[in-house]
Amino acid sequence: MHKSLSIGTAAAGLALLWALAVAGPAAQAGDPPRIDNDDIGGVVTGPRGPEAGVWVIAETTDLPTKMARIVVTDDRGRYVVPDLPKGNYNVWVRGYGLVDSAKVTSAPGRTVNLTATPAPNPRAAADYYPANYWYALVQPPDKSEFPGTGAKGNGISEAMRSQAMWINNIKTSTCTPCHQMGNKATRELPPNLGKFTNSVEAWNHRLQAGIDGGAGMYANTNRFGRERVLKMFADWTDRIAGGEVPPQAPPRPQGVERNLVVTVWDWATDREYFHDAVASDKRNPTVNPNGPIFGLHENSSDNMTILDPMQHKVTQLKIPVLDEKLQPQPSKIGVPSPYWGEEVYWTSRTIGHSNVMDQKGRVWNTTRTRAPAAQPAFCKEGSSHPSAKHFPLNNSGRQYTVYDPKTRQWSIVDTCFGTFHLNFAHDAVNTIWSGNGGVVGWVNTKVLDETGDQAKAQGWAPLVLDTNGNGKQDGWVEPDQPVDPTKDKRIDTSFYAIAVSPVDGSVWGDANEFSGALVRVSLGSNPPSTAIAEVYELPYLEKPGQYVYTPRGLDVDANGVAWTVLASGHYASFDRRKCKAPLNGPKATGKHCPEGWSFYPMPGPNFKGPNVEAGAADANYYNWVDKYDSLGAGKNLPIATGNLSDALLILQNGRWVVARVPYPIGFFVKQIDGRIDDSRAGWKGRGLWTTSANRTPWHLEGGKGTLPKVYKFQMRPDPLAK
Repeated sequence: MHKSLSIGTAAAGLALLWALAVAGPAAQAGDPPRIDNDDIGGVVTGPRGPEAGVWVIAETTDLPTKMARIVVTDDRGRYVVPDLPKGNYNVWVRGYGLVDSAKVTSAPGRTVNLTATPAPNPRAAADYYPANYWYALVQPPDKSEFPGTGAKGNGISEAMRSQAMWINNIKTSTCTPCHQMGNKATRELPPNLGKFTNSVEAWNHRLQAGIDGGAGMYANTNRFGRERVLKMFADWTDRIAGGEVPPQAPPRPQGVERNLVVTVWDWATDREYFHDAVASDKRNPTVNPNGPIFGLHENSSDNMTILDPMQHKVTQLKIPVLDEKLQPQPSKIGVPSPYWGEEVYWTSRTIGHSNVMDQKGRVWNTTRTRAPAAQPAFCKEGSSHPSAKHFPLNNSGRQYTVYDPKTRQWSIVDTCFGTFHLNFAHDAVNTIWSGNGGVVGWVNTKVLDETGDQAKAQGWAPLVLDTNGNGKQDGWVEPDQPVDPTKDKRIDTSFYAIAVSPVDGSVWGDANEFSGALVRVSLGSNPPSTAIAEVYELPYLEKPGQYVYTPRGLDVDANGVAWTVLASGHYASFDRRKCKAPLNGPKATGKHCPEGWSFYPMPGPNFKGPNVEAGAADANYYNWVDKYDSLGAGKNLPIATGNLSDALLILQNGRWVVARVPYPIGFFVKQIDGRIDDSRAGWKGRGLWTTSANRTPWHLEGGKGTLPKVYKFQMRPDPLAK
């Protein structure tokens, strides 16, 4: 009879498998590559020869803000860190299967050969793995325990109808939209958290800590059944504390992944975090060449932070409000934070969310400028405004603030509809769209610029399905009423994400609830009275074993195909052209086009347990389509944020390219932007831009005092291109 292995014996076996898998066959090191006066290059070798597919990091504090540039070695261990500003750099090696090498001080124009340091054991190696490899050790309740039977039954909330719904909540809908799960700060219980009888008590305390504690994280435990979710997380951290490590190492960069160059700058303060950063006009990425990057904070401050990437300088501007008496959103400490004690470290009035750039280089931010109920009179019932006559609005949570870098002036656009995520249409009048509170809203920026008339420039429309099938919008039944064959039906959906098709101008949004749907709106010739919506639900369990659910981000590609990331661990596309059933009428209420969907499981491990109802443990907050080859990897490439995998995930010809950020560990992103500074300059003239959007920048590698980051991704033709 076989005896179970001890942790030590299992770890030894794992160490052997891990060492063989990571190291691979011995190879012969190449000669050092040729470099220019502004490059650092050399060869990385280890005990078995050259180290292929490891990162070389060159970091300097000699610039106005700290900067690092990161490259990957080729198959002979060679590397070139190109185009470095003058200064002294610490240079070192990081890679899977290794621990960080000793840092070497050098400067551009020098050859620096580096010696890799193998990890002494699997635990030391796993300290460098992305968070999703650790979060995958979480074991959700078994499928057989659902639906939950409540506090008097199995402890799982009766609202939890399936394991998929549970996973949706430990990922996209509750736990991971704000910060990484699985990084060192969350997979361990730090000593400064306090002393507790057991890990369940520790987690019960932890989820109440800080500003996002009692009213946020802790309150959300009721969604699951508090004791059951606390036990799940306690079991996770206990097993890790007992020596469990991810059973599989992440693969080292392969193929074009070795061509990536990542540049990282510090910006803002250690108490601030970002939601978005914008570099150019998404419809024309040649706008704002070599110009500043504009970052928008959410709850943390009223600043807009600006990076000049040419001068490596960071500045901040205060975002204005209409009502100077507007108070910060209440921030209450649940229990003292192990990092900040009882300090109220977020003080934002504007509660900014997202930003985009227009064709003139102006930055449009969705921010709060007044109290929600302080609506202009033209928004409300009794107004002659066409949209108010059709569907009056009594409040809006956020409006627009607009910054013009050329004049250095702010303006405020007071919208009747709430703003959240936002996007420009590909039209002659540069319409900007947002959607919240059951409507889609627009501002005709050409009219606004020419007349300054905010009422005339804006409009909004409710989401009305043409369920009577006559091709036009009629009187409707309300969302809580059954379909009436003689009328249309209004749906009360707030778009989480919003995108505009470059093909036909239709506006797409997503319903960010389980199991979720995409909504398409065609304005018609005389909106709002001609606007017609269509809804397409995700085919959750349409086929046996098909678990696809809960969209978050959204973009529409150059062919009019909508792309979204799902809580189930999939990238999904929806092609309306594939629909076979009628797109309106009494049956066109969401389930009428499953054939329009395609699904791509995300890379990386899945959660622990048999037959888990998910595709991957990674969480993907948002996505974007690189229509114009801003990166240099091809046009019309769908890209997803890998919020637990320290990566941007690029779907190239049906295969994943993982654009990993190995340093600092904790890359967490909510938005992607592309810019072409010079189309004639090859790879050097192109790049993707983003920021670290983590609500807890003190969870990044480096801990408390670490600043948020802004990132530029570039794709060279080969790993040694200068």
